[in-house]
Amino acid sequence: MDITQLGAKRSLGQPLLRRACAIRADIGPPTEFPTTQGTTRAMFPITGGQALGHGWTAQILPGGADFALLLPDGAYAIEARYCLEMTDGTPVMVTNAGKMVPQADGSYFGRTRATLEVPDGPHRALGDAVYFGTALAEAGDVDHVYIELWEAPV
Repeated sequence: MDITQLGAKRSLGQPLLRRACAIRADIGPPTEFPTTQGTTRAMFPITGGQALGHGWTAQILPGGADFALLLPDGAYAIEARYCLEMTDGTPVMVTNAGKMVPQADGSYFGRTRATLEVPDGPHRALGDAVYFGTALAEAGDVDHVYIELWEAPV
């Protein structure tokens, strides 16, 4: 099925994806608590980390966080916000939201969508792209989350 079955004259087809960057987010101990709405809220502080892209590298600045909501099935709905600093000093604000699902081995796998806010200049193209992400929190590693962002060129 595609959109032509709903009246469009053509389908744009499946989007192509290319790996845009790899990220290691260093995280601190979470603050987790039940809320009066019957949910459980968690905040995982982002204390640093590193990002590697095509032709660029960056450090994650301390002060960001992943705000998570524990779902009834044991998965987490997540929204992480943090700032990268490129080696040339350019700041990049990352917002990455999605879902992390528990695995039998104690790890969590995730799928996300991300936006990068970038000032005008040499890294402008990063802010114009559409990103999908994969995320991995490995069993036994409470200090890191690994993310790969995949760009869907428009």
